Amino acid sequence: MEFKDLKWLNDIYTNINFDNIPHGIIISGPEGLGKKILAREICSKLLVNKNSNLVNMELILANNHPDYFYLNKDKILLHHITYRKNKWDEEIGHRNVNDFLTMTPSLAKNKVAVITNGHTMNDESQNALLKSLEEPSPNTFIIILTNRHKSLLNTIYSRCQVINVNPLKKADLNEWLISKGISDVNATDFPSFMSPLRILDDLEKNEHLNFKEFINILIDFLSSKSDIHLTIKSITALDINLIMKINYLIEFLKIILKSKLLSENLSGIYNTFNNSTFSNLKISNLINDLNDLRFDYFKVPQINETHVLNYFLSEVKNSIKI
Repeated sequence: MEFKDLKWLNDIYTNINFDNIPHGIIISGPEGLGKKILAREICSKLLVNKNSNLVNMELILANNHPDYFYLNKDKILLHHITYRKNKWDEEIGHRNVNDFLTMTPSLAKNKVAVITNGHTMNDESQNALLKSLEEPSPNTFIIILTNRHKSLLNTIYSRCQVINVNPLKKADLNEWLISKGISDVNATDFPSFMSPLRILDDLEKNEHLNFKEFINILIDFLSSKSDIHLTIKSITALDINLIMKINYLIEFLKIILKSKLLSENLSGIYNTFNNSTFSNLKISNLINDLNDLRFDYFKVPQINETHVLNYFLSEVKNSIKI
């Protein structure tokens, strides 16, 4: 996907003041909105060749530009940020952000380090990165990408400009899908947190029906058409991880809660719940508990999925009467 195909990124990009851009930039927003593509576009502006005033884009795209360090790891560790003698990475060796930024630009006017998955850095790694943010070398820039709001230390945020990439409204998302030639699905077929690029990815993998299937499994359970053991088995069989299952359940609870609070009728697969009864407070508390579990998961990923599903499905069925 190219930058020109993502209108919402262009709107953000045009508001960046490159004449007074800070050394540290945080691009924050949910997965699938094109944060990496935006970061690459910013880099192309900063990495202008000091002799020709052109951009060696082919080197950036190939990750071979000598003044560009693209740190794209599933988890950012301390030795990725600062040198550790006995730590070696199979992809980048001893290369690290802090050392890279101390070197003088060789081809471009600036040096830029892009750190993806910044939300995976622990406090020690972030404190090590502060060295380059507090006392930056001339003509150096750090761009940190994060999928989770407020996942970094306050000291990091205070030294960076934050660029928020917000989810699209349903109408804008539908318009974009149509522009890509996709008309057989629309925004209502997906949970509200699904972003354009994630929807494309699901379509390519033929996984775009997972959410609907989850809701149908839940409806059968709440309607007593299937017991909890069969329900857990069916949900576990879906090709999605526990976090996504929690997200789906939160989305469902938010949909029925919103309909009651606003006195709106539900349609489609949700119309079963137009006559359902439940305590607003109980549903709100369940949503809060699920959000807490999601937060804890990133600290303790060894959570037992069957136990989690058993507990929350039982709570949901005890709370909602069809």
